[in-house]
Amino acid sequence: MRRQRGFTLMELMVVIVIVAILAAVAVPLYVNYVKDAQRTEAKGAIGAIISAEQLFFQNTTSPTHTYTTDLAALKTAGLDVLDAEAKWTFVINTADASGFKVTATSKTDAAMTVVYNYTRAGGGTFTP
Repeated sequence: MRRQRGFTLMELMVVIVIVAILAAVAVPLYVNYVKDAQRTEAKGAIGAIISAEQLFFQNTTSPTHTYTTDLAALKTAGLDVLDAEAKWTFVINTADASGFKVTATSKTDAAMTVVYNYTRAGGGTFTP
């Protein structure tokens, strides 16, 4: 009799189960890594906005220094967040002499936001 070579159905099923288990573990980890990278991108752009806000505050010529909620005004002063604006929407709120709040919302996933709160008394904090 001739001896046949190859894999049995049981061996193939074991390999498929092992690959499925690895995929079930790897895909959620990959998704979390991608979201973390996106948040880091937003934090970098917010960092540029923070620097522009600080510069705007220092250059305000009125008797009382203030921050601005106008992102366009910061852009004309040299802020460059064009690359980040392709993926994120930035909103600056509560601009007065005491501080400001920058919110970045993802254009692809509205549930993903990064918030930075700054007060002159307490400094700034990120909320992912």
